[in-house]
Amino acid sequence: MPPRAAPARQEAEKNEPLVADIRLLGRILGDVIREQEGREAYELVERIRQLSVAYRHKHDKEAGKRFDKLLKSLSGEQAVSVIRAFSYFSHLANIAEDRHHIRRRDVHERAGSRNPARWPTAWSTCTRPASARPRSPRCCNAASSRPC
Repeated sequence: MPPRAAPARQEAEKNEPLVADIRLLGRILGDVIREQEGREAYELVERIRQLSVAYRHKHDKEAGKRFDKLLKSLSGEQAVSVIRAFSYFSHLANIAEDRHHIRRRDVHERAGSRNPARWPTAWSTCTRPASARPRSPRCCNAASSRPC
């Protein structure tokens, strides 16, 4: 086994709970979409998701063309429904990631990690003096009047 395989496998194992949470929340969201907007809306969102995955992760150019054609054919109402579904999924995935960070921090604290409070978080990065912050458009300006 190549030396890099073990760390990659360990990283994947650490992220299994996150992946499981995101999948669970995605299934629940799918159930809600079917219940509230109907099977047709659910199937449209699911088709767009599948084409997106095929194009982005599998580099399937034909899927990319079908994806583009499908998006261009949406009515205004369908577009709003799709945008809403993907927005909700994004929020749910962010919540799952927040919970995962808490879960990972707990693991490190139980293992005796010295400074878990010093692990970088979005808020800790933003509240550092501007001179110590990474230069990034995602960096907020909460603690300083100086731009990032």
